[in-house]
Amino acid sequence: MWKKFKWLMSGYSNHKLALTWLVVGTPAIAAIAMLQPMVLKYLFDVVKYGKGELPTLLQPIGAMLQRYELSPLAEALTIQLILAVVVLVVYNALQGTRAYMNQRLEWEFRQRAFASTTEKGPDFFNAFRTGDLVTRMTDDVAEKLAWFACSGIFRFYEAVLIVVIGVAMMLTLDVRLTVYTVTPLPILIIIFMFTSSSLDKRFDNLQARISDLNNAMESCFSGTRVVKAYNREEAWKEKFAATIGARRKAEISTVRAWAAIDSLYMYIWQFGIALVVLIGGIMAAKGSITIGDFVAFTSYIFLLVFPMFDIGQFIVKGRQSAVSIGRLMEIQNFPAMVSNHNGDHSAIDFEKIRFANVSFRFANSEHYSLKDVEFEVNKGETVALVGRVGSGKSTVINLLTRLVDPNEGMIMLDSRPLKSLSLDNYRDIIGYVPQEPVLFSDTIEGNVRFGDNSITAEKVTEVIKLAQLDSQLERFPNGLQTRIGSRGLTISGGEKQRVAIARALARNPKILILDDCTSALDARTEERLWSALHEVMPDMTCFVVTHRAKTLRKANKILLFEEGKIIDRGTHDELLVRSDSYRELYSRSELQEAVEG
Repeated sequence: MWKKFKWLMSGYSNHKLALTWLVVGTPAIAAIAMLQPMVLKYLFDVVKYGKGELPTLLQPIGAMLQRYELSPLAEALTIQLILAVVVLVVYNALQGTRAYMNQRLEWEFRQRAFASTTEKGPDFFNAFRTGDLVTRMTDDVAEKLAWFACSGIFRFYEAVLIVVIGVAMMLTLDVRLTVYTVTPLPILIIIFMFTSSSLDKRFDNLQARISDLNNAMESCFSGTRVVKAYNREEAWKEKFAATIGARRKAEISTVRAWAAIDSLYMYIWQFGIALVVLIGGIMAAKGSITIGDFVAFTSYIFLLVFPMFDIGQFIVKGRQSAVSIGRLMEIQNFPAMVSNHNGDHSAIDFEKIRFANVSFRFANSEHYSLKDVEFEVNKGETVALVGRVGSGKSTVINLLTRLVDPNEGMIMLDSRPLKSLSLDNYRDIIGYVPQEPVLFSDTIEGNVRFGDNSITAEKVTEVIKLAQLDSQLERFPNGLQTRIGSRGLTISGGEKQRVAIARALARNPKILILDDCTSALDARTEERLWSALHEVMPDMTCFVVTHRAKTLRKANKILLFEEGKIIDRGTHDELLVRSDSYRELYSRSELQEAVEG
């Protein structure tokens, strides 16, 4: 629990002034508010008995008012008015600060969680589903944590101060009545001890069901074409109904438990109030205490009602927020596969890339995706990676982009280990087009720039032409400013790949990585693409995962993979002569291109 509290309070590291104001201003306003019943005691004693005594802290104010020759009644009313105005002004300032910090901390917690996910490797996104991550960054932060992060904590802080100060003031009035007042407290503590674990389980189950619902929606929306193609709408409706039913059940279970505990807190405390009012009234009637004492005491009791409610809220919301903090910490504490600490930030240039006995496997797997892989690639060469599905080609790509680092061996740029370079600097020299082109809901130009405003309009036009997309622009209503749907759903597969290629080329990469990304291009378009690339960027080193015959013929070097190892290497002509596996792959590709025409 301490780690979670420390995580929560770390959000205040950039808001020390607001924190100081809340820490200092809260007890000040609590103390002032707790003086008001004592002024009421003075007021009623003056009315009933013709005399009374102001609290010691307020006597300087009384002395100042004496110069105006006010009656005791007018003096009491004036002091009460002054206190009310001070409480109103200061408390509103505190509430405003709390409201601001609620919103600010919500933003910062979400930013922190999102930034953490961008540092993770492929294993992280295998462990956490998209809908679950969305839930953690939205519902867990906004609905469960944002209010508690400031208002929940400082209302509890205020409530405890009011209870402590109030009980202390009540003790000066009558010890017996004070004892009756605090009688419910041990019962409330026992309730908390016995219910906290149950609440934790319900809150955790509820957040898991919310994640399931978001996952179901994300899967259905992103796969809507497949759902319709297979006529599975009714099946998905049933699945959605079951998922939302499970969330509804979890919500009801949680709310019932919360309401029951909350009600117990209020009813037990109200029983104490009724007891005090009854006994205090009898004592006042018998003259054991003054009317002013009784009025002050009942005022304190009613002033303690909402603080006790806030304490109950803190306990319930605290357990709920602790679950959400744990879920956010789970994201942040998931180890990144690649570290960017203390990297060399000097300019990166190289003449050779070398894999030296590189092996890789995921931490939770005994199977090596790559084993003892060794090869060299010179600057400006095009290297084709070929092999069956699962042979290790994509792992090489992941290592080249530093999505993962080798478990054994080393990747070198000349004499510099890849791990020693700044991750940001290294990725700045890479252009990467994945097997499934990922586009965003933006204009074509926005997708090419990808947030990099240093890329000029002339450069955008140049790479659009290089990617062989310029001939297609005329069919788009607004040219480069045409907005495309999420994931590029409004354009064809070939057009998506060409936009992704243009995006990779826009940064003038020294290393271009194409992961089987020309599969949706016809043979002629692919031929023009390679001719343009070699002409405009002759020094660019290119790694391409492909089985396309024309691409293989253009490669300077071909690496043939099988079960995580390089079983052969050489030029197209060399492999065609000596490798049965390569001939089989190449023949299949030639046949496919012949069919395409």
